[in-house]
This record gives sequence, structure tokens and C-alpha cells, in this order.
Amino acid sequence: IYLFGLFFSLSLQAQLIVLKTDQKSYPIENKWINESSGLACSNRNKKILWTHNDSGHMPIIYALSHKGKDRGTFYLDDVVANDWEDMDAFDYQGEHYLLIADTGDNYRLRWDYQVFIIKEPIVNKKKKTQSALSPAWSFVFKYADNKSYDVESVAVDPLREKIVLLSKRTTHSWLFELPLKPADNGAIPVALKIAELKEISKPSALDISADGKLMSINTYARIHRYRREGADDSWHYDSSLKYKKLFQPEGMCLGKDENLYFVSSERKSRLLNVNIPDKQ
Repeated sequence: IYLFGLFFSLSLQAQLIVLKTDQKSYPIENKWINESSGLACSNRNKKILWTHNDSGHMPIIYALSHKGKDRGTFYLDDVVANDWEDMDAFDYQGEHYLLIADTGDNYRLRWDYQVFIIKEPIVNKKKKTQSALSPAWSFVFKYADNKSYDVESVAVDPLREKIVLLSKRTTHSWLFELPLKPADNGAIPVALKIAELKEISKPSALDISADGKLMSINTYARIHRYRREGADDSWHYDSSLKYKKLFQPEGMCLGKDENLYFVSSERKSRLLNVNIPDKQ
């Protein structure tokens, strides 16, 4: 497989390295968060996570602590939530942003999809925040082959300034990329197919570290990790984490410490802190 013209490890199963983890589970306090479908670790405030519900809900994002405590509710003006499936926190030109991916398509009936980019709001440290937001930019996109895909795993690659998308309901998972900020020329951006990940089954979340060196892919049983290595910045399989006690884990993000992950469930209002001990 070639990813961005770089080698992507084909031998995950043959080299599988499963790291031990410590887990802590917390209830999500805000009862309106009942189908957490995307999760992002804040770049503005290391103690804050962001989440949203799955399809059928209002265009709202929620702030919560690492232990699931309610930290605020933010409404998106002039936005329709069709099937939000993932979100990401990233920095661009010195500003903190959040990406929301309206890319779900369980029955593969949609012909276009949408991405919303908002400036990451400030969360009040002393009281729960409620506010309205407007996108900094947004755009509709299609896939280059004119097919429909269900995508629940989306992240920003900060080194290439690209949006990366990973298909779910395909025989093998396909990786696509989009420009982070398409040219304003009236043309509809297209997502290009760039890799086939035969070793990944039913991915539900994707995250790339702030330095662009670690990519993490969540499935219903594991988090698979790849690192950029060598002079050509090739992606190579690194390790996998196995966690438990969470049904249908749809949201995942990597904390500032690359040994700490957060995972949320679409069916249970729970938040997992998954930590990799220093000694294995």
C-alpha cells in the first residue's frame, strides 16, 4: 500500500504487538450526550474533550472533562447535522480549530458529504459554558469515483494540511484525502482514494498526533498505531492497544501524552481513559 506516496505497512497481523493498558471508566455527566459518535482532544485546553452525537440530533458540540464532567454546550448556527460521525482538533496558521465530519452513510445513499471547520471556543473554567458558533469555513465534497461511502473515521494531517478519511462498510478499508481548505473557485472538492488498508476492519475513529508523527485507528476492539519514520516519513506499523468494558466505541482521540487515549461509546454514556504504562 502507498499512502501519500509513502510506504504503509502491510504486515500488521504478522507483527502484531499488543501493548498492555490501564483503564478507567467514567460516566458522562451531560445526559444530552447519549450517542457520542466523535471525540476530539482540545488543543486549546489540555483538560477538555469535545464530542457530538450521532445522526438524528441537533448541530451541537459538547465540552467535557477527562472524567466525563459537563463543561459546556455549543450550538452551531446555520448548520444541519445530517450524520455527524467524527471530529478532530487541529492547529492551522496559528489558530486552534475543530473539524466536524458529516460523512456518515450507513446505506451508501448519499452523493455528497460535508465538512465544518470552527474555531475552537474558549471553555469557562469555573462554570458550564453555553454559546452559539458559526463555521470559520465549510464545504461539500464528493468522492472522485462518484461512489458513496460510509466514513466514521476522519482526522487532519497537520504536516500535509490534508483531511484524511477512512471508509467503514467496504470489504477493505479505503483511505481518502481532501484539502483542508479547498480553493474558493466554485468547484466541488473531491476525496481521492490513496490507500487500501486490508488489515483494518470496521474503523470507527481516526486521530493523528499534533506533530503528525503518530496515526491511530480505532476499531471496536483495538487501537492500531502507525508512526512516520525514516528520511521519507514513511508510515510503519508500531503497535496496538486492546481495551474492554465499552460497547460500540465510536469516539477516540489521543491526548497530549501519546500514551493516553480517550474512548467514548455510542450506546453507553461512558468515557474510557486508556493509558499505556511506561514499562511494558
